[in-house]
Amino acid sequence: MARTAQWRTRGQFDDAVLALDDSGTVCEAFTASQQVLSRLLTQLREGELETWRGDAPVGLDERDPDAWGQLVIARAGIGEVLEVEPELFWHGIYLWFRSRGVDYDSPDLDQDSSWDDAPKLQRSSIMDD
Repeated sequence: MARTAQWRTRGQFDDAVLALDDSGTVCEAFTASQQVLSRLLTQLREGELETWRGDAPVGLDERDPDAWGQLVIARAGIGEVLEVEPELFWHGIYLWFRSRGVDYDSPDLDQDSSWDDAPKLQRSSIMDD
């Protein structure tokens, strides 16, 4: 079996994307961002997980995926969805994307790395009377 990928959460904006080896051990970890989550959800290609190099260190006590929080979604190296927690998934989609006026498959996400963690609030044009 090839590597798999998981989105895990410990709470609001405390998320990680993990690459697991064929024994289910965490071998690479990424701090979650819009770009990382979007790539996991839309651009995962066969064999790509083998080349992922995480930006977050994986300590000996973090080799078990459960140490990274609750499972949101798991995908096979070929892109197939293996498991999903629907409530956590849609909550995460709202927090990371829709509250900022984008979606996980928005075309500009892979080019824009300058976003912050606070939702953008905009004044309604209805109030401009």
